[in-house]
Amino acid sequence: MKFLTWNVRGCNAPDKHRMIKRGFDQAKPEVICIQETKLGSEEAARILGVRQRWSGFFVDAEGASGGLGILWNPQLVKVEAVSSSRYWQMAKVSSQTINFSGFLINVYGLIKTADKCQLWEEITKTLEEIKPAITIVAGDFNVTLSHLDKRGGVRRMCRIQIDFQTFVDSNALFEVAYKGGNFTWTNSRLGFSNKAEKLDRFFLAGEWNLAPLVFEAEVLTISGSDHFPVSLVLQRDGVLLRCPFKAEKMWLREQGFSDQVVQWWKEALVVDGFLSFQFFKKLSYVKQKLERWNKTVFRNIFEEK
Repeated sequence: MKFLTWNVRGCNAPDKHRMIKRGFDQAKPEVICIQETKLGSEEAARILGVRQRWSGFFVDAEGASGGLGILWNPQLVKVEAVSSSRYWQMAKVSSQTINFSGFLINVYGLIKTADKCQLWEEITKTLEEIKPAITIVAGDFNVTLSHLDKRGGVRRMCRIQIDFQTFVDSNALFEVAYKGGNFTWTNSRLGFSNKAEKLDRFFLAGEWNLAPLVFEAEVLTISGSDHFPVSLVLQRDGVLLRCPFKAEKMWLREQGFSDQVVQWWKEALVVDGFLSFQFFKKLSYVKQKLERWNKTVFRNIFEEK
């Protein structure tokens, strides 16, 4: 399952519209968080192809600034709009391809410190209400977490960064590590005037670490905005999904262990192929007992070993 977050810096011009569509086609996401549409909801839906290829719901821009949208492929994902405010929106997301269900919050960070603090408070309250559900918090936060998130310009901690760190820490947000680059925004200038910052992120909240999933984020080299899009891929091949079983030789010396194995496996359990040769040799009589319950399955398991 693939998410994408992208500050497109306006999508009403025809060339920008084509650029966004190409970016979507290149990234192939199933769910998209888009910021700064600079459009009203109806116009954004029309321009971005809702009801043709995508489904979506939007937050209106205020004049020529702001504007949010969550889009999704209705053939692959079920999304239910939950709530929204001026600069964030939340939806319930359920995948039809992997076992994932959780919340998604799309964020556009405001410029002013006071506005940012209000935004952090609103999201904090929302996260508290939906605990312990897995929640993906994505978007352009318009602030860096540390001096390492910035290249060029002044590199010192300020009040806005401290407030952002407090927001992240107090909500136990876990940032998914990037590959593909360290920064998501650039002023595109040359030489000493060039500045780059890490403003766009994916955070995880709730009991995400208990889910049998692997989360991987990547900065994508798609042009057309001063922000690069960032993708988040969810896969079911996490270590919590299946831990290989390995038998220890010392178990075979325990009195009654063989009888315990018979008791554990009488439901025709399929063995993953990680048991040692000594294990099968020592418990050869188990084969005969188990075959009474499921001759076909256990004959294949033991004879192949």
